[in-house]
Amino acid sequence: MALPACVTGAGTAAKPTALELQLLGAYEELDDDLASVASVRAGNDPTTSSFVRLEALALEGRATQRYNEDDVQELKRLGCVAETLQARITARECPDAQGAVARRLTRVVEEENRARRDILTWAAWALARRDGRPGPTEQEVEELKAAYRRLQYESAEPGHLVEQPGGGFSRVE
Repeated sequence: MALPACVTGAGTAAKPTALELQLLGAYEELDDDLASVASVRAGNDPTTSSFVRLEALALEGRATQRYNEDDVQELKRLGCVAETLQARITARECPDAQGAVARRLTRVVEEENRARRDILTWAAWALARRDGRPGPTEQEVEELKAAYRRLQYESAEPGHLVEQPGGGFSRVE
């Protein structure tokens, strides 16, 4: 499987774990599905299965990520957002966040975190289904978040902010 460019890190050459490769595969699957689907809305139809609903939310989340990709990168470069240990992004004090940038900051953080939640939830359930289990364990969900966080940290560019164990944020060198 070809790894997307987001895996190349700034100064690290760690080999992706099996779980990280599965997560990357899930993203590739969503990207492939996005290319062939014009609109994905599961709605509130009670006949729609739970897993199909999760997949629809994940597809919508991936589309949102692709749409906001440039904004997220710009906000990271400005130091307005940071990667957290919970595989989320968080707004940081940012002197450049005024007017349109401030409004965009709030929207992008909310949309990116919702997209990540939906994609990671779907990926956890997809892995459990693949293994013939009724659903993922809490530990598996946490492992998936940790794998996603590691991928984000490794692909962070110099100057991006990342949360450190024990608290606090530091810039990637």
